[in-house]
Amino acid sequence: MTQNLNPSSNANAKTNTSISLERRFTWLILASLLPTLVLFIAMGIAFDFKLLGWSTVGLLLAIIYTCLVIALYRLVITPYYSLTSLTEALKMEDYSLRAKSPFSRGIVAKLFNELSSLSQNLQVSKTRYDQQMFLLYGLIEQLESPVLVLNQDDQLQHANPAVSQLFSVPWQTLKQSPAQKLGLKKLNGFWGFDENNPLNVGKKWQIRQSEYKENNNNYQLLMLNNISQELQKNEQEAWQNIIRILNHEVRNSLTPISALSQNLLEMPDLTAEQCQQAIKIIDNRSNNLLAFIDSYSDLAKLPSPNTQQFDLAELLHDIANLVQQVTIKLASPLIIKADKGQLEQVLLNLIKNAKEAQRSKAKINKVVEQASEASKNTLEKDIEIQVFKTEQQVIIKVLDQGCGIANSANLFVPFYTTKETGSGIGLALSRKIIANHQGELTLTNRTDLADSTGAVATLTLPLAFK
Repeated sequence: MTQNLNPSSNANAKTNTSISLERRFTWLILASLLPTLVLFIAMGIAFDFKLLGWSTVGLLLAIIYTCLVIALYRLVITPYYSLTSLTEALKMEDYSLRAKSPFSRGIVAKLFNELSSLSQNLQVSKTRYDQQMFLLYGLIEQLESPVLVLNQDDQLQHANPAVSQLFSVPWQTLKQSPAQKLGLKKLNGFWGFDENNPLNVGKKWQIRQSEYKENNNNYQLLMLNNISQELQKNEQEAWQNIIRILNHEVRNSLTPISALSQNLLEMPDLTAEQCQQAIKIIDNRSNNLLAFIDSYSDLAKLPSPNTQQFDLAELLHDIANLVQQVTIKLASPLIIKADKGQLEQVLLNLIKNAKEAQRSKAKINKVVEQASEASKNTLEKDIEIQVFKTEQQVIIKVLDQGCGIANSANLFVPFYTTKETGSGIGLALSRKIIANHQGELTLTNRTDLADSTGAVATLTLPLAFK
């Protein structure tokens, strides 16, 4: 908003805005000469213009006043032309021009000095900015990762040699090319590679982006990080974990089967009862191995969420009535959109794990003095479920007072378990279900208990899940 600093001119603002300073100044000078001209004409009429020197005096006065008008005009108006040239130079980012004031003191001299100081400060800032941009482009040239600079029209403006190696052509030949031609696409403000990449960039890339301004133009800086090695490393570790687990489970089942089969072959004098017992063990271990394979199939064939809107409070209270000893902390109904059946499966699994953790702690307490009372107190404690809502998320926490988490690294490794009868599939399946809901499942030790241990499972779901 622009404020008028001259209150006295408000009344005549409409009539004065179309009149230039030069014209107003000329009119004021002519108006100041009007009384003298009237007096001169009156005296001429009184003396009938008969004096010989009258015309001479009139001519001299006209010359003097004309010179006075020209001098005043130059004195007042000319400095504004110098100021105009200076401001135009500043607008064009030319800070080398300096205008000299025709006065050594006063308001005009101060105005010239302020503009000169402004020009000098802008020149220092521009020099510093140019140095920073020179350093930025120098760093871009030295980086091994491909870096692209896109202008405000999403066209390639600058790049480094790594981009030339990536696209197998000099990047200068791609200058001013649209981002789509480079195989890039922008979705919700974030850059990524188009699946139908015309340049067929075959590696896996992570794009980091930032923005900066140069010469009043906005630019986007895209840095491409090759994560192929990291992905291969993670994939290799995943395969190693799977092979380790398969080796453990299959060996545990096949070793007794092989031993019992060998005994049946080498000991023909076994009684029918002994043979039946051996065959029963073989059948039991075979069924366990089949159940293990089925668990793998369940994890791999998890269906996509069948989302619907429902009241989370109602679901939690139904679960509490089903499993008992569960305290719900949710003040009011909360409508969310998710797969109700899958979410119920996750919550039941987390509550089951929490109850088993408290039972394990109760067993440990039995070996301690006065353990019977402590064991009873541990078993009687309720599993607590807390629900929080933010602007974009729903957070569900399942809290227990069990033994806590000892090995957090393998929590979500499929088929890893520390339980005697556990399958190791529950947490891995739960995490995959929540991930399919665009959410997150984490397990940590509780830090809010002064005289006890426990764990908290935090389940985060988006409110606007699609």
